[in-house]
Amino acid sequence: MRIGFAFTNYNNSALSIQAARSIAANHGEHDYEIVLVDNASTEQERRLLAEPGALPPHCRVIWNPTNVGYFDGLNLGIAALRALMPDADAIVIGNNDLVFEADFFAGMAQAAPAHSAHAVISPNIITLDGEHQNPHVLGRVSRFREIVWDLYFSNFALSRLILWSARKAGSLVRRKDHQHFAEEGPIYQGYGAVYILTPRFFERYGQLWSPGFVMGEEFYLSRQLQAGGERMYYQPRITVRHHDHATIAKLPSRRLWEMTREYHRIYRFFVSPYRARMDNCKSPADYDRLHPGKA
Repeated sequence: MRIGFAFTNYNNSALSIQAARSIAANHGEHDYEIVLVDNASTEQERRLLAEPGALPPHCRVIWNPTNVGYFDGLNLGIAALRALMPDADAIVIGNNDLVFEADFFAGMAQAAPAHSAHAVISPNIITLDGEHQNPHVLGRVSRFREIVWDLYFSNFALSRLILWSARKAGSLVRRKDHQHFAEEGPIYQGYGAVYILTPRFFERYGQLWSPGFVMGEEFYLSRQLQAGGERMYYQPRITVRHHDHATIAKLPSRRLWEMTREYHRIYRFFVSPYRARMDNCKSPADYDRLHPGKA
């Protein structure tokens, strides 16, 4: 297979180097190209990434002068990969805190014949502690949970209280979709750390729909596919190791809450618990018409 990889890097270059080296060490007979999109990291982090010999062959860096965000950064990497490898069988996109072992490439080859009918494949993401993160969301979110989200984003102090209560309640309130990690099939949302885009995605969509800066990418991609009459497809045979939250861990908690609140406002354009039918079935194009600056 011919596989492209695009990752964003923001002040954690050591993880980008580790991800790139894991691909180079385990790709076997498969051809690969890697594009790292640096989102205006510190000078020290950029020097680490640019150090001679730090990155393996077939790995390039795009040096952004400003931080353009997650999906916008990935779109730059995707464009570069499509020029480098126009006949790629798949383009893998995601965070840089990933490790690709030999079983990832074996799974890609085994599952490839079944994937031509799907635009986006969501792989089996496993943290270094052995926790499965997919499927992220199998079906719709409950009305009660939607209302709790509104309370959470209404006030930062209240969000801390809700978060504390959720941690105390533990498994009583935690979603359990990921417990179906062994079951292959269509899902509503895949975890945003990594996706596999097939040629069908580029034929039908071209690039990732990116209305926000960061956070909410799971919903954005699922909405983009929904507008095309499709769903994401979860494939447990393709496994990826994930450090988890390596970038957002560097952000102050209030700043992270503010960025997630911005996503929540976009989400509310489409889904609201105060309507008889929560989902208004509007498309990304409907949102973009009202927000032409981002579109």
